[in-house]
Amino acid sequence: MFVKRLPHMVRRTKEEAEATRLQLLDAAERCFREKGVAGTTLDDIAKSAGHTRGAVYWHFENKADIFEAVCERVTTPMQAMLGDLAADPGADPLGFLRNDAIRVLRMLTDCERVQAVFEIKFCKLDGGPDFDRLRTRELETHSRCLDMLEVVFGAAVRIGQLPLHLPPRETAEAMHAFIGGLMRSWIERRDFDLQKSAPWLVDTFLIGLRNAPVPDPAS
Repeated sequence: MFVKRLPHMVRRTKEEAEATRLQLLDAAERCFREKGVAGTTLDDIAKSAGHTRGAVYWHFENKADIFEAVCERVTTPMQAMLGDLAADPGADPLGFLRNDAIRVLRMLTDCERVQAVFEIKFCKLDGGPDFDRLRTRELETHSRCLDMLEVVFGAAVRIGQLPLHLPPRETAEAMHAFIGGLMRSWIERRDFDLQKSAPWLVDTFLIGLRNAPVPDPAS
């Protein structure tokens, strides 16, 4: 006999499914951080979450899929900030970029989840051949980030915040490497106060851009 599911029953089922998914993501984050990505099995994740392996497969295709979802919880908000700025650089693109860069660095020091994800990305990503798709996606994400930074730096050049000779694409590469390098250094060693130093570090980088020499075509 067909039993009609009431709206509140459907809602509760969806809420329970989402709760299970979040528990699996939390468990995967813990396991990846403790054992590395390659050293973590789907059974490890299921056991840590208090669920069956079947629950893992209900929500995720494979371990790479879980890893992507773990990372997206942290990286998507960061990319959204840059995406909003690229969509509308406004009258002070460099000022907004400065604030966003400082915010990202301080998020790393303030939030345990952000620390966990970047520790996994920088130090525990040893996933092997299953992660070809993930590596491709990381390259695509990197490229999109550079595209957005290029838009912001181009806007800053056009309104005179940066020298006319400054190439926006190369500047975007330098900014991405600078912020990523700071994050990686802090995650690996934690021997400097990134929370306190973030404004000074970002300002020093931007001052260097404002005073960048004209490229020598002969060099």
